Amino acid sequence: MAAITTKYSSYFGLIVAFSIFSLSGVFLKSIYGMSIGSVIYYRLIFGLLTLLLFMALTGKLDELFITKKKKYIFLMGCTNTLMIYAYFSAIKYVGISTAVLLLYTAPVYVTILSPILLKENINVRDMIALLLSVMGILIAIHPGEHVTPQINGLYKVGIILGLLSGISYAFSNISYRYLRDTYSSTALLFWPNVVSLVLLSPYASRVSPNILAMNIEELLLFGIIMTTFGSLLYYRSAKYVKIQNISVISLVEPVAAMFFGYLFLHERIFAHTIEGCACILTGVVLIGIKSNTNPVDNMQHICFYKDGRQRYVQLLYKFQRKFGTVLENLKR
Repeated sequence: MAAITTKYSSYFGLIVAFSIFSLSGVFLKSIYGMSIGSVIYYRLIFGLLTLLLFMALTGKLDELFITKKKKYIFLMGCTNTLMIYAYFSAIKYVGISTAVLLLYTAPVYVTILSPILLKENINVRDMIALLLSVMGILIAIHPGEHVTPQINGLYKVGIILGLLSGISYAFSNISYRYLRDTYSSTALLFWPNVVSLVLLSPYASRVSPNILAMNIEELLLFGIIMTTFGSLLYYRSAKYVKIQNISVISLVEPVAAMFFGYLFLHERIFAHTIEGCACILTGVVLIGIKSNTNPVDNMQHICFYKDGRQRYVQLLYKFQRKFGTVLENLKR
């Protein structure tokens, strides 16, 4: 009974977390006079300070101690930074609806790269999902009528940034899956954000004190709700839910983001956006619900040795298994 309760509470936690993430565009557009880099920097500052306070109060600061795989944590921080910067910039140019759909094309890139980098075959389901997602992208990015050449140029920049956010999101997920059996969820939330903070530190001085004071409440809420509460809820809930189910539940975010954009910012939702949304999300579902060989828990445990130490890595897909092998070969 306890296991069932944990399972359902984890599903609920994920739904709440993705709903919180869908508010990113609303928070972003409520901040004035600051560049994208500065917004992300101060959001991270307040979020990390809140996280440190939470860890101190709960006596879990020891979970932040890291000893190995540091370069992969750094890589995760770099891809996270690129993802959030590109995503927020895309929102600025093309709006929330299109930007969030392009962010959620990440599974498409994993499917494309698998046969190239990992020598994996693409089955019929993958091809259908890939075609649906590509078709959805082409439909969703249609700029509509009465668009001036100048606006059309900025729109194309936004589309490129949106696609870049999806690609970097895919690599961030791969890094997280490789590291999650080594470190706690709080460590994988804290240290990549520290890397992002360092990379974005030049933006700290690009905001005048008056502008910062004017936006301080929004930045505080942005950091606490998104960086700390939403992310902690996601990482702690995701531990008890299968990866393919998380892929399906995550579709709450793009749908909710479009709804909140319409509700709070009065962004128009075009018919072609809805059509593209349906195609992209159907493709993501097809990729996410692949059947695994083990119907009980869809999980395989792989044991391997390095420098006389045994390490256990839980990988939920063949993709993760081969990716871990590639990384270990690189380290040798």
